[in-house]
Amino acid sequence: MATYAIIPAAGTSKRMGAGMNKILLGIGEKPMLAHTLSTFERRKDISRIIIATNETGEVKNSIARERFTTPITVVKGGIRRQDSVHAGIQAIDGASYDDIVIIHNAANPLVTAETITKVIGAAKRYGAAVAGFYAVDTIKEDDGKGFIRQTLDRKAIFQAQTPQAMTYGIAKEAFARARAEQYQGTDDVSLVERLGKKVKLVECPRENIKITIPADLSFAKQVLKGSRVGFGQDSHPFEPDGVKKPLILGGITIPGCSGLAAHSDGDVILHTIFNAISQALGKKSLGHYADPMCKKGITDSSTYLMVILKEMQQEGYAINNLGIMIEGKKPKIDPYADSIKRHIAALCGIADGQIGITATTGEEMTAFGRGEGLQCFAVATLIRT
Repeated sequence: MATYAIIPAAGTSKRMGAGMNKILLGIGEKPMLAHTLSTFERRKDISRIIIATNETGEVKNSIARERFTTPITVVKGGIRRQDSVHAGIQAIDGASYDDIVIIHNAANPLVTAETITKVIGAAKRYGAAVAGFYAVDTIKEDDGKGFIRQTLDRKAIFQAQTPQAMTYGIAKEAFARARAEQYQGTDDVSLVERLGKKVKLVECPRENIKITIPADLSFAKQVLKGSRVGFGQDSHPFEPDGVKKPLILGGITIPGCSGLAAHSDGDVILHTIFNAISQALGKKSLGHYADPMCKKGITDSSTYLMVILKEMQQEGYAINNLGIMIEGKKPKIDPYADSIKRHIAALCGIADGQIGITATTGEEMTAFGRGEGLQCFAVATLIRT
């Protein structure tokens, strides 16, 4: 099953007042369009990206500078957004009915990989899905004369955003019928609703807004230049005497010391780094990911770490620095610190200097300081790529 992403980008941007299409405005070192495309381009399940725009030359130049690897096609957009999306659908060749079409505004650069995943998954299961969030403000209905007709139940009010997704077959039928009947919807899934089909609601972060006015652009700049910080911890006792298991710390085998008791290789440093990165991303603890892998016989903690590193990259983040503190009586960490740093740096794709490792016995105030096991703490700082 293939997935096609359609990015409508043909708006006039009048409310932005910049004198140009807002998708070409810079947010940091990249234009808004590049931030939006990057989130889709990092995904391996997107077969092709189609951009519908009236600035075809400028958009093609912008794409060329980013050196994206996913196939990207630029097509002429329409007068209205719905026409641009329809042009994108018509540009898809050889798709089957159940292939997925995911539509996302070029002017929504704060979308997360997790939101895209959830919307695609919901469309596969239900046929169509839309991202958004439930209203938190009190909503009044206007009677058309400037007075309140009624107060609506905000629990039932869902503010639709993009991405919105549907099967190719549904998309083709919905947009073709809307054109034939000269119907203009306010979003993509409203055309699906007209077919009598259900659309699944998928909650997304409130940061996923459409950039419309200068204040929105300022907000996006703050979000995209911001960093995230996560704190991780893990601990394991040493294996009992007589159990032959190597001690592995940060992917390095430490000689002359018993291994740590665990279903995995017990690498307390890599486990802690995993938890720190996962917390910074708002994800779950190591066990959620590692336990099923362990049951399949995968015990290498480096493999576990690669899982959260992949999610980090998909979310558009990179490690700025890692701070690691180990508590234990044995082994002495300093002789191995440089080797551990080099190995972790290679796994994470960062420089040795972005990692700090310190250790303490804690004056033997805890079981770890008395030599019964090892405890590790880590702080991970992530920055936008």
